[in-house]
Amino acid sequence: MSIGNIIAETRSLEIGYTRKKTVSVMKGLSLRARRGELVALIGRNGTGKSTLLRTLVGLQPPLAGEIILDGMALHETGSSRLPRIVSFVSTEPVAVHNIRVRDVVALGRFPYTNWIGTLTDADRMAVTGALEATGMAQLEERSIDSISDGERQRTLIARALAQDTGLLIMDEPTAFLDLPSRYGIVSLLRRLTREQGKCVIYSTHDLDTAINEADRIWLMTGDCVSEGAPEDLILKGSLARAFESPLLSFSVNEGTFSFVRGRQKTIALEGRGKTAKLTARALARCGYTTGSESPLAVKISESGPAAEWILTDGSSEKRYRSLYDLVTDLPDIDQ
Repeated sequence: MSIGNIIAETRSLEIGYTRKKTVSVMKGLSLRARRGELVALIGRNGTGKSTLLRTLVGLQPPLAGEIILDGMALHETGSSRLPRIVSFVSTEPVAVHNIRVRDVVALGRFPYTNWIGTLTDADRMAVTGALEATGMAQLEERSIDSISDGERQRTLIARALAQDTGLLIMDEPTAFLDLPSRYGIVSLLRRLTREQGKCVIYSTHDLDTAINEADRIWLMTGDCVSEGAPEDLILKGSLARAFESPLLSFSVNEGTFSFVRGRQKTIALEGRGKTAKLTARALARCGYTTGSESPLAVKISESGPAAEWILTDGSSEKRYRSLYDLVTDLPDIDQ
């Protein structure tokens, strides 16, 4: 993995907004992002993720501090140069209708075209390359209104790619997408950092993909942003503290959150492999913790074509062909 020079940096940045009065959301932010890395911005609702991203691209002014993009202070970057440095994809729905996918992507060439938007051969090549990189080339003639949410999101990313910037900032690009589409988008963003040396900063509520795929995490809490590799934040306990709840527990070994179970009862489990692991998970969901000694026991038999679960309580034995049948027949943990 090759990480390049710093392309985005904040120095003692204070972010917020002004409505009837000025409201400070967070201050003292000193963050860095480099070319060739995928940065996931995570945190609870209301911590200021969208405010930070919009401030980074100049859509709302900082309250204090400095933003450096590609070596130049944001406030010194002219309106003609900024779109050549950074592109932005928001969570807002596409505001254009009855237009081809290719034409939407071509809108990303606005920093380079003349005042009437005439495309040169170089512009058309950039659009084609963006469509191919995002897997949208086969749908380029389709109307933006006739494609799926995941395809629409890829179209917006292709538009940002056609803008040909070293820095891409995206506000929740996987929001409202199904599981395969979410992983597809994050895989695409990661590929852009590896193959094209882009820096991608994106906000997300999908902690699993952020932990598994991001090179660096910016973790927003109530008063600061912690940054580092996902494993750094896991080892420091920062992730567990940020999402701490009576209902959640965080596994350092697995890097995942799970529900905190209430009262538990011990059950012995005999078996191994993935069937035993999934059985233990199903039992845990029902309030059982697995141990080596208990009058209540489950034995997994995989001698035949399909697994069989044998439940014993010291005096009787029952056999089940599915985990659903097993767990629905378990005695209540209060018994």
